[in-house]
Amino acid sequence: MKVPFINLNSRYQQYRKPFHQVLDEIIDSSQFILGQSLSRFENNLSKYIGTKYSVGVGNGTDALILGLKSLGIGPGDEVITTPMSYLASTSSIYLTGAEAKFVDIGDDLNIDPIKVEYAISNKTKAILVVHLAGIPAKMERIKSIADANDLKLIEDCAQSIGAQIDDKFVGSYGDVSAISFHPTKNLGALGDGGIILTNNEDCYEWLKKARNHGHSSRDQCEFWSMNSRLDNIQAEFLDIMLKDLPKSLDQRRSQANLYKKLLKNTVNFPIISNDLKPTYNFFMILVDRRDDLINWLQKLGVESKIHYPIPIHEMNACSYNINSRIDLCRTVEDTSRILSLPIGPHVSDSQINFVCEKIMEFYS
Repeated sequence: MKVPFINLNSRYQQYRKPFHQVLDEIIDSSQFILGQSLSRFENNLSKYIGTKYSVGVGNGTDALILGLKSLGIGPGDEVITTPMSYLASTSSIYLTGAEAKFVDIGDDLNIDPIKVEYAISNKTKAILVVHLAGIPAKMERIKSIADANDLKLIEDCAQSIGAQIDDKFVGSYGDVSAISFHPTKNLGALGDGGIILTNNEDCYEWLKKARNHGHSSRDQCEFWSMNSRLDNIQAEFLDIMLKDLPKSLDQRRSQANLYKKLLKNTVNFPIISNDLKPTYNFFMILVDRRDDLINWLQKLGVESKIHYPIPIHEMNACSYNINSRIDLCRTVEDTSRILSLPIGPHVSDSQINFVCEKIMEFYS
């Protein structure tokens, strides 16, 4: 049985007809950038997440960089973050001129609030939280730490759009939050795309200019900035798929529960409390003899992935950073054990049963 890790073709086939329809409409209107299509999607996404404002940008990394800059973060500042993430969460900090300060993770594989509190110094300006694989971090505790220490709070929701803590969506806790619409995300564009969420009107007004060279009008520029705009075609595609996102996430949660039920006595999982509704952008297990298991599954037609094989603090780009040499033992240990299994609309329950059967067979 072939079980691919991801199948974008099958995901997007169902949207072929509506995509072509809106494409024709946009071509007829000749409104490709910063038009009504983008405004409509921004408004719909804000309504879904529960924030006042959304600003569509070129990709998720730009969303982080501009979000950080909108909060005044720059040279001389320190931002506390996790080393267990895709590297963009850290690179965006450095690309503002600030410095990342890593702290270790907890049993949910997300940043540990206790370690965050101990890491705060007089240089600390913000906390940047990543909801790894769509598992919400401990936001109530982290937000209370940020508020008590007058720190800015940024959420990296690249993998977690639609995740909830009780009835509150991630992305609505931070001063700013960033979402990626890379095609592999649960809400993915047909190319790159991103968006910034905020409840802060000053940040919103600044971000609208900052994504467009700093323009306040066609002929006037208020400050030097980048060109990073979510185009109307992608906004229309995303708006169509946003309507189906809750149903898609329910399916992923059902698949994750099936994995957990079948593998509960065979492997370990990130600890997820009952008040959380993850999005499972990918489904992670923690295993021994990982490389042997990967090879075993591959021979049987099952594709798996490692997220992420090298923790950020051990990457060459961090070699000069003194904050990369602090104790991050939990991150290092779990990095050697994490394995992601196929999940999503291209995977059937029978395929999940097959994958679990073969994993149990391997460990028996």
